[in-house]
Amino acid sequence: MAAREPCKNAVKVRTPSGKELELIPRKVWQLTPSGRKGVKVGLFQDPETGKFFRQKVPDDYPLCG
Repeated sequence: MAAREPCKNAVKVRTPSGKELELIPRKVWQLTPSGRKGVKVGLFQDPETGKFFRQKVPDDYPLCG
């Protein structure tokens, strides 16, 4: 599998602690259930706690990570 380039653009997301921040995802991938339109999911790290969480990103965001 070819290595993807790192993510560069920040996305406005709500962290698990409830704050809205602009974060750059570590990785973005496509989830496509059979027979339905897919969504793009990003892996983010909460700057306060260091925990990772997943959040939907806009459809025009490139796959990266």
